[in-house]
Amino acid sequence: MKRTHKLELLAIVVTVFAANACNESSAAQTGADGGDGLRIIDHQENLAAGFPASGTPFDPRNPYEGNKQAAATGAKLFIAYNCIDCHGADGAGAMGPSFQDGRWHFGGTSAEVFESIYQGRPDGMPAWGGRISNDQIWMLTSYVRSLAKADISTEDFSGETVERTGH
Repeated sequence: MKRTHKLELLAIVVTVFAANACNESSAAQTGADGGDGLRIIDHQENLAAGFPASGTPFDPRNPYEGNKQAAATGAKLFIAYNCIDCHGADGAGAMGPSFQDGRWHFGGTSAEVFESIYQGRPDGMPAWGGRISNDQIWMLTSYVRSLAKADISTEDFSGETVERTGH
């Protein structure tokens, strides 16, 4: 009799865990995002295995593009969320990359910067999506992009533009 009760209890526990796992799996497949509507950004240069080649990717547009007040709020968020610890004062770089030189490892468009903040990046950049609102990520994006002084990737130390060679 005791063994029957234990088996029934075990069956109930397994059923609850299985139902919960199915719900989590279903949420992940539908792109559960905390209600923000964020989906994968289209990157024409790569297609991950297992993803369908058709469909409409999320094409984000920064609602705060060019908004100086939003960039100022982004500057406050940059400090509040300790971005300054890795990216340095005014985004000049520390153990994380500089934003002032116009070089963007994962792309410098608004959508690409948003994606970097939202999803995080390997080797240290945490994912902020789901932890802070998309509006705050867009304001951080506006601020970070405003820090780029110029594209200095083709300048030598004298400030003269030099010809790129190689690949």
